[in-house]
Amino acid sequence: MASPRSICSVQVFTERKMPSPRAPLTVPRFAALDNGRIISTAGGGQPVVDKPGSENRLRLAELLAAVSLATDLSHDVPAESALRDALLAVELARLGGWNAADLSDVYYLALLYHMGCTGAIAAQSRLGGGDDINVRRWLSEADYADRPELMRIVVTRLAGEWGPSGLAQGMASMATAGRDMPEALANIAEAAARLSQRLGASPRVAEALSHAYGRWDGKVFTSLPSAEGLSPPARLVHMVHVAQIHHQAGGVEVADAVVRQRSGTEFDPDLARLWLQNSHDLLRTLSLDSVWDQVLSAEPEPHRLVGPSHLDEISGALADFVDLASPFTRGHSTRVARLAEDAALNAGLGADDAATVRRAAQVHDLGMVSVPNRVWMKRGPLNQSEWERVRLHPYHTQRILSLAAPLRASATIAGFHHERLDGSGYHVGLPANALPFTARLLAVAEIYQAMSEDRAWRPALKPEGVARQLQDEVAARRLDPRAVESVLAAAGQPRLKGRSSQVWPAGLTDREVEVLKAITRGLANKQIARELHVSQATVHTHVINLYGKIGVNTRAGATLYAFEHDLIAPSPK
Repeated sequence: MASPRSICSVQVFTERKMPSPRAPLTVPRFAALDNGRIISTAGGGQPVVDKPGSENRLRLAELLAAVSLATDLSHDVPAESALRDALLAVELARLGGWNAADLSDVYYLALLYHMGCTGAIAAQSRLGGGDDINVRRWLSEADYADRPELMRIVVTRLAGEWGPSGLAQGMASMATAGRDMPEALANIAEAAARLSQRLGASPRVAEALSHAYGRWDGKVFTSLPSAEGLSPPARLVHMVHVAQIHHQAGGVEVADAVVRQRSGTEFDPDLARLWLQNSHDLLRTLSLDSVWDQVLSAEPEPHRLVGPSHLDEISGALADFVDLASPFTRGHSTRVARLAEDAALNAGLGADDAATVRRAAQVHDLGMVSVPNRVWMKRGPLNQSEWERVRLHPYHTQRILSLAAPLRASATIAGFHHERLDGSGYHVGLPANALPFTARLLAVAEIYQAMSEDRAWRPALKPEGVARQLQDEVAARRLDPRAVESVLAAAGQPRLKGRSSQVWPAGLTDREVEVLKAITRGLANKQIARELHVSQATVHTHVINLYGKIGVNTRAGATLYAFEHDLIAPSPK
């Protein structure tokens, strides 16, 4: 009998076997709505109510606070770490007498500080022996310019994880760190800047994010300004983030020692003095189990509000944030969203319900950032620990989305996208009577799209093969027949057709678009040259030209541009 997990996006109809499923999780109680007011049960504080006359507007702070929880997952740091950064940074800026505009920039910069983290997963995986999440956590503690310290952290942590093999891997990783680190930071910075603007951040915040990893002395990341060229919010948030990481690890004395040691090199000495004068009082504000309500209350006036239509842009940006992580998932969430929306309309759902399904599809894999890249790239069977992390990714998606009232409509649909009618799905193992049709529809759309795409462990299936598999699942009473029929009808009339006489954005040529699409698939210049039957030098020229036309400097930036302009290569057939 096939494994009940056999049609998830991680392992679709392959010989890979899963460990036996564990007992279903209890779904936690999340925030709720009460007569239009936003009530968060996470922190136990007072409801946050928008100002009169703003009933149809959404608080950007609430949306981005939820987004920050995803970036916490991607660094394996305690939940609400980014929220705590925001609290500390805003209060420190207030103590420094900063103006209202700078306070606002500091607040949003802290929430979005790690928004580009999926832009350099390949390099981070190499450094961490495949575990990009561990590497991001370790490097948050490190001084990048101190190579001996960097080597000590990476080598000792890898040795602690994997013994002698980890020690050897750490030594090999450090040999390439000098080459990989600047490029990785550049990719992260550009991805963060582009994604943040789509999420609603101001151009000033996006600019600060583009050099958020810059140092006071300008070392390591030479493409960024140093000293006075770094924006004050970027200097302050970077220092506060590092201090808070060390505070989590060793308390205020350890945090102060790091700030004191790096003052004048990594950190602005004036800001370091301000921190050292106030750190004990500042860190006392972090004593609560949850700071969710505190963070929303701490948003500098005036509160930034966005229209309901901005949810579409936010959902699209989050889709690209997740899909940027792997060459195998580039454009996956967007394609699932299109398929699911078309299927919803085919099934007779109204336009509003179809839009809700589309948004849920865009963010359905948000929790995937909690799983190391080596798991998604693994060709063999998953062990119990790996499978447990995969099993929990829909839980993380649901939890994050449920905390922000504007995203709550998507939470249940997205969180249940791996559930099955017979209760064999995950993360909860719900029976059919607990699954709304919208969740059943998204589950089928996700399966169809995942099976139509290559994965590290198997090639894509042809459309007729996908249809047969879905029909078999209907016969086994695991998938809803109406949902399958609607998805197959939608897939039979794909939106993306072959282009002819196409006028490309930014004046790109047909060949440059081919190169751009290859970049989004994670191909190196040598691989692109082989695929297009041209020389590497020709590919290099095309890359330089297209970067100039679309205004980017890195592969992450180019990939996000492709996401934004619908230039992703069609999924393999």
